[in-house]
Amino acid sequence: MMRNRTINFAKSDARPEDIKGTIGVSDRFADPKLKKAIAEQMRAPQAPAAPPGADGSPARAEDTEGTLRTKRDVEDVLTEIAGTAGRFMRIPRTKLMPTPAAWNPFSQVSQEKKVLMADSICRTGLQQPIVVRSIDEAGNMYQILAGNTRNEIYGVLYELTGDEKYASIEAKVYGYGELTDDQAREIASDTNYVQRAELSSRDKAYAIHTKVEMLKKNKVAAVLDRVAEQMNIQRSSVFYWNKVFSLIPEFYAYFDEGRIRLKTASRIASWPPAIQKALWERRDFLTDDLILKIPAKTPYDQIIPRFEELLDISTAPKKELGHIQSVDVQDRTYTIQAEVDRPDDSEVVVLCVPKGKMKALQRAYGDFLIK
Repeated sequence: MMRNRTINFAKSDARPEDIKGTIGVSDRFADPKLKKAIAEQMRAPQAPAAPPGADGSPARAEDTEGTLRTKRDVEDVLTEIAGTAGRFMRIPRTKLMPTPAAWNPFSQVSQEKKVLMADSICRTGLQQPIVVRSIDEAGNMYQILAGNTRNEIYGVLYELTGDEKYASIEAKVYGYGELTDDQAREIASDTNYVQRAELSSRDKAYAIHTKVEMLKKNKVAAVLDRVAEQMNIQRSSVFYWNKVFSLIPEFYAYFDEGRIRLKTASRIASWPPAIQKALWERRDFLTDDLILKIPAKTPYDQIIPRFEELLDISTAPKKELGHIQSVDVQDRTYTIQAEVDRPDDSEVVVLCVPKGKMKALQRAYGDFLIK
């Protein structure tokens, strides 16, 4: 059931004359090695289990806070965006055109996963129909909104087997005028988000940013809350990921490697590209703590000087507070001899710290600990 969404039906901006190359397969998905790899896999006596979501089935993934969440499935997405419109039917692949490139900047599925998808489709059939919309009143041409890779695999299977069942494909079809271009774009983004078992930081940021922008455009109230509800993530994560969309490409890989945290990436992304590039040149010295000590609203001309200042402070030789001379343990009683040169505004305290809290204590008060 649709909620809080204004729908203004409009003719599609997709045109059959925009199609270049072979009908039914985007050049973006052309892979000369894929046919050979799929053929070899089909000859194998038994295929390995396909990864979650590889054939379009619902998948589970971890959100940014580390809690396991169940993703929405495709039908949830389609109902949220387009209500009960659309119907299921088989579409000849010669009538299909790919998703517009501007709507589909997601990373390509690896060849290994494509091979497993092909094996699953060949042995058990298509688990999740593709999603398309008609771009002419006669129904002569359809634009793919979800399922470019599945369509590509059908083409390879048709070439390998000659089986006519791969000349057409099962699809959820929206008729001409049933979707606005905004709704179509939202479907293209959201279905990628729910169907992929793994998303790069760039892909996830794009999907969440697109969702935020579409809801804003439709004047939906409490946008961050709605996106959090629909995408099954926390509101704070929506806020951070929406900002991460503006991250320069160099930092995306850095983020994916776990070199910086989500909050740090969003802070960097809130600054102009020129400043991000200047920070990237200093990446060998960049840490989460340094970046988060620079407020997001710091005047742009002060960000790099502030970073340099914090770096100088963090790398300057520190005066030793003292040292432990001896520790004597008898019957769980500790006798500690220490020489301490404490600052005037501090107290000397001996703590028993749980092991799980030690790192947090060191991060916050490392300069004041005598090891």
